[in-house]
Amino acid sequence: MKEKKLWGGRFDAPPSSLMIRIGESISFDKELYAHDIEGSISHSRMLKRIGILSESEQRKIETGLSQIKKEIDSGKFEFKIENEDIHMSVESRLTELLGDLGKKLHTGRSRNDQVSQDVRLYIKTEVQSILVLLADLLSAWIGKAEDHTKTIIPGYTHLQIAQPIRASHYFLSHFWANVRDFEDFLSAYERADELVLGSGALAGVNYATDREFLRKDLSLSRISENSMDAVSQRDHIFKFLFASSQFMIHVSRFCEEIILYTSQEFSYFKLPDHLTTGSSIMPQKKNPDVAELIRGKAGRVIGSLTHLLVMLKGTPLSYNRDFQEDKLPLFDTVKQIKLSIEGVRDMVQGIQVFPENAIRSLRSGFSTATDLADWIVSAKGIPFRSAHEIVGELVKHCSSKGYDLFTIPSGERGQIHAVLTDPGYEAAISLETSCDKKDVMGGTSLPRQKEQIKRAKAKVNELTKKLKSIESKGKK
Repeated sequence: MKEKKLWGGRFDAPPSSLMIRIGESISFDKELYAHDIEGSISHSRMLKRIGILSESEQRKIETGLSQIKKEIDSGKFEFKIENEDIHMSVESRLTELLGDLGKKLHTGRSRNDQVSQDVRLYIKTEVQSILVLLADLLSAWIGKAEDHTKTIIPGYTHLQIAQPIRASHYFLSHFWANVRDFEDFLSAYERADELVLGSGALAGVNYATDREFLRKDLSLSRISENSMDAVSQRDHIFKFLFASSQFMIHVSRFCEEIILYTSQEFSYFKLPDHLTTGSSIMPQKKNPDVAELIRGKAGRVIGSLTHLLVMLKGTPLSYNRDFQEDKLPLFDTVKQIKLSIEGVRDMVQGIQVFPENAIRSLRSGFSTATDLADWIVSAKGIPFRSAHEIVGELVKHCSSKGYDLFTIPSGERGQIHAVLTDPGYEAAISLETSCDKKDVMGGTSLPRQKEQIKRAKAKVNELTKKLKSIESKGKK
């Protein structure tokens, strides 16, 4: 007699080969094994509290579950496609070890609330790991900014040279974007920090489930309010995937800048050899593959978010088998995020900056033209629109003659407008002066850069305390 499925009492015929192959998720949801076992141990303790299990039975079940975890940890556990998913795989093995006692574990529980809880526990664990990596990245941004408070590079709009900025200002711009990412991953952690066990398939369970005990035993912050909502929504995954997509957009933009700024045409930055590759045919090549691969992974992560949004949009409440497909994008995104954070951190730490090349571009790109116009306004009382026109004529003349604002002879400047021969002209077009005049909070002056670094360090300390808080909560 063939062994029946754990749910097979109502069926006369076993599932077809197709049903087994299309229905299995053990090939990927075995990733949840530690969290599935953690939830099952807590569930068994709760069953003892409400009189379903004796103390001896609970102890045997917990010992059996711990043994299964060790078997999976060591690679000795045999995953069988016939067991469909991680929940049935663990329960089947527990029944092999304990006989009918193993079948008691599923009392008062559905796979619907079980998997929903497993995924929440998984997200909490993985977000903690991601936050540790992000904290390292934030520190790397600050370190690079501290090294380059006096280095001046071009700032761009429309990928055209706009104004001079301190390199520290540039690095800190990415720092603050990643601060928001850190905070959004924290928010994803908080969204997942919820007990849904006790919801059953959709309507609760017919047992006096002690949900407050489960909440405390699993170190969760709150209990879900509605059983249908608890098993049918995937907002905790949405929240994580959105935070991940936003992070990947932020770092993909940085990667694009790395690719541009390390090119021969720009040559502002250089990546260390261990973060680049060569060409199979062109011996001179040094390719920024890490940056390109992370830029490519951004589309992959955004695609995972889209996958889940489209998958869920037409599903009626409550649980639907479509939801099995929610884990593939989640698991893949976790892997890509961790790799990408490490890659960006290593690039930030390893970037070599070439100020002389940046200065060359700043001069040829007329980067202090705005400062010159502002000087004409403030020193000579000329209306801004008129000053703008004067400087525009100057730039046009320089472009046609091969000059920049620093090399055009005074006489030729005077032909455009007498104000351009004033002794204050040279100071007005100074790159350093341009940066230092912008002294508003968050501006590019040297004092403001030092203030920004100080504030950035304080922010990292604040975020690190929050990280330590959730880490200590998880150890209770």
